[in-house]
Amino acid sequence: MTMKKISLFLLPVAMLLGGCEKFLDQQPISSLSTELFWKTAEDARLGNAAIYDGLQKTLTDCYIDWGDARSDNFTYSGTGDYQILVTMNGLTSLTSTTNWADLYMTIARANVAIQQLPSVKALGDVDRNHYLAQAHAARAYMYFYAVRLWGDVPVWTAPYGSMNEDPKKPRSSADSVLNSVIIPDLQKALTLINKSLTNVYEINEGSILAMLTDVHMWKKDYPAALASSAAFIALPYKYDVNANTVASLKNIFINPAGNKEVVLTLNWDYTRDGENFMGARLGSNSNTSTYEIDSSVTVKFQADRGDLRRWNTFDTALWGTSTKIAQIWKYYDYDPVTSKPKIPSRIENNVKIPLYRTADVLLLRAEALNRTGDKTGAFTIVNRIRTLRGAKLRVPASYTTVDASEDAVLDERQLELFAESRRWFDLVRTGRVLQVVDPLIRERQREQRLQETGFTDARKILWPISRDALTRNPLLVQNPPYSE
Repeated sequence: MTMKKISLFLLPVAMLLGGCEKFLDQQPISSLSTELFWKTAEDARLGNAAIYDGLQKTLTDCYIDWGDARSDNFTYSGTGDYQILVTMNGLTSLTSTTNWADLYMTIARANVAIQQLPSVKALGDVDRNHYLAQAHAARAYMYFYAVRLWGDVPVWTAPYGSMNEDPKKPRSSADSVLNSVIIPDLQKALTLINKSLTNVYEINEGSILAMLTDVHMWKKDYPAALASSAAFIALPYKYDVNANTVASLKNIFINPAGNKEVVLTLNWDYTRDGENFMGARLGSNSNTSTYEIDSSVTVKFQADRGDLRRWNTFDTALWGTSTKIAQIWKYYDYDPVTSKPKIPSRIENNVKIPLYRTADVLLLRAEALNRTGDKTGAFTIVNRIRTLRGAKLRVPASYTTVDASEDAVLDERQLELFAESRRWFDLVRTGRVLQVVDPLIRERQREQRLQETGFTDARKILWPISRDALTRNPLLVQNPPYSE
């Protein structure tokens, strides 16, 4: 099932699953949906597709904003209020990307699938279990985004199924969501997934192990992260890093199917799925971008002229000129005439969004190795990737502490995974947000002649809960110090 097929049947599925409403307004599962739907193999396929449609809608709209925009990867472009608020730590409950409605819509669809799939007798056990695995893993993935962004969050693991049932819930602690929902969901998915399938456009065994590695690293459970990443490396499919030319590196993003460097990708086809916000975030050929690359990261790219990732990420000819670098090249194919990527307009933006890549898992493993005393193993991974990408090797002896070695791994992750919804979470996970982002925000505030407040309040690492969610669910309490 490729993602681009989903929109062809989204409307009837969304209606049956209650996905057209925001999660706190969803209606009970009607007798129509349970009696007439979830009966055939095609119903199961449509239900599975609806989950992926939810992932598409959630992440194409928020992928860059949630995982990159507040970090040192980007700064504001132009004078729009939205991008200035996001890049200067000025989030409020009215900021559009604080709204988690699409995320919970996806969770609601997964909940319905988990409840209904066991009763679809037309499905064979292998197919039923494979769909169940994808529903469990997708639910875990959405809750993982939620706890990293908002901390404590309300939890639904079953559909809202009765008019007598209160749809409003208070927040559960982030730790309980991680330990009682996310990890059990991923472990369950691992037992159910069809291990013979490796389609990069659907959740597979490799992506579940990648998610587990990511979750264990968030918890700082380094032994568990080493175990799950070792299981990932040992898979028969043999995921690996191998791109050593600009063309092969480009293929990770424009032709991911069957690529050993790619684990899981979302495919957005504007001819079927319509317009998305990725073009606004990455830059387009007819509009200015919401963000531009911060000079602090272009300096890192420019420091090694042989690094293929530098050429793949942005137009290096713009470096040192007065032109702002506001287009990300890595997601688009090259035009043979101009030898530059064919940047689409916003409304014609086709993009394949990497959710997990092999290099991501390996670099998380390097971070865990460093934290458990294996500095040599950590730099072996880092330098293998750098060798393939044409970059100079890092000298382990130059990094004399565990923290310094971790900085080297994080720098590598920034270069390798730029604009892939990773950098902000890396800074949060390793406790580096204030150290890295505060001086950048102060500089931006000076540029705009704003009061210089910087980023000194660690409470603002969490996102505010949207006004919409607070209004709909009075049991929610806003993250301090944000106002309602």
